[in-house]
Amino acid sequence: MMSVLPILLLLGVLMIASVQGSPDYFEQVYKNHKYLISKHMEGFNLEKMNNRCKQLGGYLVQIDNKMEMSFLVRFWSAARSGGPVFTGITDEGSEGRFYNYNDKTPAKYLKWRWFQPDNWWGENCVELAGYRFNDKGCELTEKYICEIPL
Repeated sequence: MMSVLPILLLLGVLMIASVQGSPDYFEQVYKNHKYLISKHMEGFNLEKMNNRCKQLGGYLVQIDNKMEMSFLVRFWSAARSGGPVFTGITDEGSEGRFYNYNDKTPAKYLKWRWFQPDNWWGENCVELAGYRFNDKGCELTEKYICEIPL
């Protein structure tokens, strides 16, 4: 009889676990980094959410390339987190020049939805919405992704 594990791996199903028994995050490891997607929507604030990620040993996610983006899209879909999630990418204070909030380095990978970014009503934060990025107001209630180096 064939084992179920190879079938699950073959289908690309991601196993989702909570952070050390915490009901607050979905967890997945990819290339020496742990990624956490919050399970609960919160009023977003870059500094507040980045500090929350720092308490867990990391920072708001910085997406460096297409492979990492693909992983995050699969993780987000498998976690069924529902709705878009905020990243650590912003252009706050530098309109049109997107950077990683945590270390102020230029964002390395930006795959925008059609007609984005549009800076509608002063949108300065970046969310993962489906398979691409969308710029969004930073003060909205939404989930977020932390990245923790291992």
